[in-house]
Amino acid sequence: MTAEKQINKLIKIIGCGKMASAILDAWLKKSVSPQNIYVDDPKPSEWLLEKKKQGLNINTNEDILFDYCFIGVKPQSLDEIKVKLKLLSKKNVTFVSMLAGIKINRIESIIGKDEAIVRIMPNLPAEILKGVTAIKENEMVNPKQSENLAILLEAFGETVKFSEEGKFDAVTAISGSGPAYIFLIAELMTEVGVNLGLSHDEAFKLVKHTIDGAGSLIVNSALGPQKLRENVTSPGGTTHEALVIMMNKENGLSKIFSSAIKAAAKRSKELSKV
Repeated sequence: MTAEKQINKLIKIIGCGKMASAILDAWLKKSVSPQNIYVDDPKPSEWLLEKKKQGLNINTNEDILFDYCFIGVKPQSLDEIKVKLKLLSKKNVTFVSMLAGIKINRIESIIGKDEAIVRIMPNLPAEILKGVTAIKENEMVNPKQSENLAILLEAFGETVKFSEEGKFDAVTAISGSGPAYIFLIAELMTEVGVNLGLSHDEAFKLVKHTIDGAGSLIVNSALGPQKLRENVTSPGGTTHEALVIMMNKENGLSKIFSSAIKAAAKRSKELSKV
């Protein structure tokens, strides 16, 4: 089953920032008709306005029976769209929340416990169809709704379904925020390359293709990350010298990454109380 079979499903997106725009872009690349997508955003981006010329519906007030409502506002802005969500309740809409830290019961408190509600945590590589999306459904989501939603989500990458919503703080910290960690590593490696005498273009080209290649290797290899690391590390060699510093128990990457990712997970929990 492919994403193209979802063309006739009507989708409403409330709040279309970077993440929702990445998902929308992926759908359009997968031949989901722009005429079937309705975006509600008070400050549409130039990119969205350009898509409007192709048939995307932006800030229309038509009374339409939607199949899906994707909620993409900032978590702190949820209360501002309560009325819009309530207007879509009791109309057989599947509500899909992308709000970091916001639990399903918070959405239920707005539109009711008898509505089909799904919490997802996608990430930015969805824009190039290489995202990974965590999924948690409430009990009102029926098998057909679940199957159809999976088709939409798999249009822009892999999916992981969870039975425990309590794991979403960790999911947010690992995959939701994760691309930023890799971008920072690329930024730092490029900076050091320049300090070692490379031009910025030379360093960045080396860095981005190294990360791309290593990422593809970890996805396609039967070996785990530890074994892959060991295979490229010769005793007494250059990689070994670098890893001695990076793997230092007192001030190496293990301690830094642990502290950083736990801070992201903590913030996710804090957002659930906003």
